[in-house]
Amino acid sequence: MIDIAKQRAWQSLLVWTLCGALAACAQGDGSARQSTADHTLKTVRVGQVEWLDTAQTYALTGVTRASERAQLSFQVSGTLSKRPVDLGSQVAKGELMAQLSQPELKPAAAAAAANVDQIASELAQARRDLARVRTLVDKDAATGQELENARSRRDSLSASLAGARADSQRARNSASELRLISPIAGSVEQVYFEPGEFVSAGQPVVSLSGAQSLEVEIGVPEQLVGTLTTGKKAQLTLPFFDDRSVQGTITRVSPAAGGVGQLFNVVISLEAAQLRPGLSVEWHIEGPRRHGLLLPARAIASPGASHKPRVYVVRDGVVHAVPVSLGVLIGNKARVQGQLNAGDNVVVVGLNNLTDGQTVHVLDRGNRD
Repeated sequence: MIDIAKQRAWQSLLVWTLCGALAACAQGDGSARQSTADHTLKTVRVGQVEWLDTAQTYALTGVTRASERAQLSFQVSGTLSKRPVDLGSQVAKGELMAQLSQPELKPAAAAAAANVDQIASELAQARRDLARVRTLVDKDAATGQELENARSRRDSLSASLAGARADSQRARNSASELRLISPIAGSVEQVYFEPGEFVSAGQPVVSLSGAQSLEVEIGVPEQLVGTLTTGKKAQLTLPFFDDRSVQGTITRVSPAAGGVGQLFNVVISLEAAQLRPGLSVEWHIEGPRRHGLLLPARAIASPGASHKPRVYVVRDGVVHAVPVSLGVLIGNKARVQGQLNAGDNVVVVGLNNLTDGQTVHVLDRGNRD
């Protein structure tokens, strides 16, 4: 009987031990599930949506040049016989720049002038003959036909003299076109031919730059050209001279661009002294003010993919997908349109496999991108 009682006692102890172990296992399994759930909660970082109310500043560049410029060329062809100036030479208005050698032109001009003199002499004699015939007709010593013949000869020689004078003028012009004279005072910017080389009519031989005022021509995008008018002041800088400031005045605004997507040319006269052609200048001009929403560019999900671009807004630990329309990039931020408000927090890190309505853990709410 004693053995049976001991056996039942051991059985009871074993049951209680097993029950306790099962309870402990159940409790441990619940803790593990809770720990796993906490471990799979997605961690993200957020940036903030801002309200954009700024005007973009454009940096436009150009190169100074003389306001007065000239590119000289001959109207006839020939061999360059003389070029008394060189690159950088200072010249006065009316100074000889270059001369062609074309020996046949001077004799032709002389022959044309001699022809004018001969016809003029013949015309003078024809006029005297006409006067004498008139006197004879009055005395019945000459006929009316003789008078008409004298008058016709005078008129014919008069017309011939006009033609000869025109030919002589053309010959003189051709001879004078063998010389290039400076139309302005300034300096030689470029020479294109050396003495002894053949020059075709119309080819540039010497380029001149005036010595008086300077200007700069700058290309301006179409969103700015509508705000510019002649007479408006412009402040420019010299980037290679410690950003020295230079004042100018807009003197010309191109009415049209060179083509689709090209710039409009704006000419600005410069007021600063001690400048020279060929200096780089910058023009910082403020564009129209822009309004809208601005957020970190890396908050955009699916840019360029088949899905419409969107951002994920975090509210009370839950992300909400908000479709957006993309605008221009401004630095590392993007201008967008969508159902957003300034101050909204959008996910910037952790976008992979993020779904609408998912609960997330914001790693650092104080971090704003």
